[in-house]
Amino acid sequence: MSEVEPTPHAPLALNRRSFLKLVIDASGTAAAASALPATASAADAPTSYPQKFTFAIMSDVHYLSPDLIAQNAAYEIAENSDRKMFSESADILNRALEVVVEQAPDMVVVPGDLTKDGEYLGHEQVRDLFKRAQEQIAEQHDGKQTKFFVINGNHDLNNHHAKDFAQAGAEDTEAPDAQRTSPTQYKDEIWADFGYAEATACFDRSGTRDGSLSYVVRPCPGLTLIVVDSCSYNLPGDGTGLAQETQDGMTQELVDWVCAQAKAARAAGDVVVAMQHHGIVEHFGYEDEIFGEYLVNKNLSYTDVAEQYADAGISAIFTGHMHANDIAKHTSAAGNTIYDIETGSLVTYPSHMRLGSFEFAQTGDTLECTMTVDDQPLGTVDFSIAQAGGLNDVASQDITEYGKSRTLTVESVTTMLDGYVVDPLLAQVEASGGVKATIAGLLGCDANALDGQLWALLTGMLPTSIDDAIAQGFYISKKVLIMQVDVALFYNAASGRIEAWQLAETPATASALDVTLTPAEEEQIVNALSATPSTMAEGDECALYITAQDFSAFIDGLLAELDQKILLDTANGGQQALRDIVSALVKSLLESPVNDTYSVLGLVDFAYQDHLLGNEQSGGEAVSSAIAGIENDNLLGTLVGTQVNGLLAKDSAFMTLAGKVACVPSDLIKQEGSNVIGGLVVGPLLLGKVETLADLVELLTGSMLGLDLGGTVAGLVPSIELFGQPIPQLAAGALKALVTDENVNGASADESDHHLVMQAAATIPEEEAPSKSGLQNTIGSAEKVDTTGASSSAVKEFEAALAAARSVMSDPDATEAEISAAQTRLANAIKAVEESKAHGVQGSSGSSDGGSGNDDTSGNGNGNGDGNLLQTGGVSMTASLAAFLAGGGAIAAGIKARMSGRGNRE
Repeated sequence: MSEVEPTPHAPLALNRRSFLKLVIDASGTAAAASALPATASAADAPTSYPQKFTFAIMSDVHYLSPDLIAQNAAYEIAENSDRKMFSESADILNRALEVVVEQAPDMVVVPGDLTKDGEYLGHEQVRDLFKRAQEQIAEQHDGKQTKFFVINGNHDLNNHHAKDFAQAGAEDTEAPDAQRTSPTQYKDEIWADFGYAEATACFDRSGTRDGSLSYVVRPCPGLTLIVVDSCSYNLPGDGTGLAQETQDGMTQELVDWVCAQAKAARAAGDVVVAMQHHGIVEHFGYEDEIFGEYLVNKNLSYTDVAEQYADAGISAIFTGHMHANDIAKHTSAAGNTIYDIETGSLVTYPSHMRLGSFEFAQTGDTLECTMTVDDQPLGTVDFSIAQAGGLNDVASQDITEYGKSRTLTVESVTTMLDGYVVDPLLAQVEASGGVKATIAGLLGCDANALDGQLWALLTGMLPTSIDDAIAQGFYISKKVLIMQVDVALFYNAASGRIEAWQLAETPATASALDVTLTPAEEEQIVNALSATPSTMAEGDECALYITAQDFSAFIDGLLAELDQKILLDTANGGQQALRDIVSALVKSLLESPVNDTYSVLGLVDFAYQDHLLGNEQSGGEAVSSAIAGIENDNLLGTLVGTQVNGLLAKDSAFMTLAGKVACVPSDLIKQEGSNVIGGLVVGPLLLGKVETLADLVELLTGSMLGLDLGGTVAGLVPSIELFGQPIPQLAAGALKALVTDENVNGASADESDHHLVMQAAATIPEEEAPSKSGLQNTIGSAEKVDTTGASSSAVKEFEAALAAARSVMSDPDATEAEISAAQTRLANAIKAVEESKAHGVQGSSGSSDGGSGNDDTSGNGNGNGDGNLLQTGGVSMTASLAAFLAGGGAIAAGIKARMSGRGNRE
């Protein structure tokens, strides 16, 4: 319990010559973070700082109201589509709040994702649970008042995924929408008392744009907390897409505001920390490449933001989003360090929170602060709420152990793949009118150009002459009875065709395709030769060919068949059969062993959980050998190839489905001459047997040609790149990074993911800086002004005055005269806008020297020189109040200047 109860304060008033140093080396070594001159002695009446100010961090609550849950198909899909424990979320939150009540911290911070998907009811119920915890702390701890400060996460606002599962039928796969939460509802109706009511500054108090929910509070003397709304929840500028996104929505304007607030707080002698949902430091290698949406990455670079935050004097930032208990640090080019303290989710393994403290000690004119942050398990959770809803058959269990088996499962991965990959692709196929347009879009070309692209791709893979075909193995050599048939396949640039030439002589050295014929197939060829007069070629001669035009017609026909029989077939089960095949394929791949200890899923789950828990361990020989196999032995390729061959097996579900798709290559491959034996042999043999896609696959992989398509795919895997790296190296690198922490890795006893100690210090100034509270109030009034209907000149001056006021507000060295002038100018600009709207006067705007243009504001209160009290007339109360505040601030500043005899300070 703190010795001084924290109450709302304006930033500590210091002079412009104050010296502030922030020590952010965890070892405690002092490092100057500011080079302003130190004052000679402490202020005559130093601020009373708490000896110890305690706090708790709980992140990514993802609360789903039990009132919105029911056991039905829609909820089962939702629960299996995520790694979060939604059914247990209410019970887990209750346990976390029990820990809060037991510990009775001075402050609780929540870095976003309070709800599953922004359900209004969820926000209300979480707020009420927080209020109840505050009441319980007061009851059990001598009236102590614990403050809760919250900020939104990417799930909390304008979220189209907000669903009321309680209103869905048992077999319904879709639930009706639940009431969503808007930015205005969030900060004005629900969470007003959890940060906004006592905010000393807001980024855009009345706005709804991304970032508008940001605010600043001073939880106790000596500490400023900047709470940053890093999320994206508005429709893109072109009106397309969805409002809510996983990625951030931060702008440079917001970062500039955060840094200005930090610099002002530092100049006021405070230690500065921040809180936001998205991270600003990578917490493991490859996070940027694989999970870039969990960092500030949309409009800005997370590294640039970390640089700016650190150089502005923010020593630590509390983040969430990734659901991991990890601490990472970034040191700017100027030598300033910021710690990104990421806290895991309550509803995802290991379900930990954090506890910490700021310890203050004043010696003369020096304020020293030690921040400690520790990991806090929740222990046993009582699942009474989940049990009451029939959602859980476990009465209670240690939540870390309970969650360990519920992180990544075969069911959750396959369902997530279905929801995040298969569903969007099928929806895109339907929306675009067929798979052809979808494939074209993926290749970045127009649908009309797709056939040409595929033709170029195919011909580019083929040899371009008979000699090249023989050398590269595009060559069939087969003796049928007493006849030798040799055929070479290549792309003939001169004719613009893919051609199969019968050779007059068998090449002396060649690696030919191994074609195996059954006695029945040989008999078929003999019968074909008997029925058709034929001759052996005297020289090399074209037997078969494919033109670009025939190829285009064949592709169009095949893709149309795929649309009709599978991709768009919801009536006869084609689409569902495809989903089942994909799920079975993924399940089989996930369960494939990588060594004697781990399957594919087991290895990924171990690495992922290791990172979520923090203080990562390498996993020992079993993990390192599995990763080495992926990186060096093409283990992934081999596993994928095995699955492909299984998929193409004769009686597989895929082949059954492929048997419904018509495929007639005789329309594609034409015979050059009726009397060429090569054409007679290859034509009936290869083309007469194929009527469906399954037939074509069987021809390629069966006993005749015996192609190992799985092996071909396996060989291709190492050459496929993602994020600029071959897939095996990317997978191995990411797994290594998850189990190996290279940033804040526990090398120091006071610097690990589960325990961090930071030192900070500030020098207390000898005199007060001018107050900006009046200017802040006027800015707040201005932000509520609607300029619609005002004259252009009034609006122009209003915008200029507001920009100038904000600039002065963010300037830690602003003088009393500058503050007063900015406040007066802005108040007059507000008044001019309102007068312009009320009277339709063109050109009625405040002047840049603080006057209002036409009104006399020399101190009589109403601008008419009669000395009466403030009159509103046709001007809004907002404008009148702003003018009054400005006038009062100016008078106070003038009196103080006369009494001090200093006038404007240096």
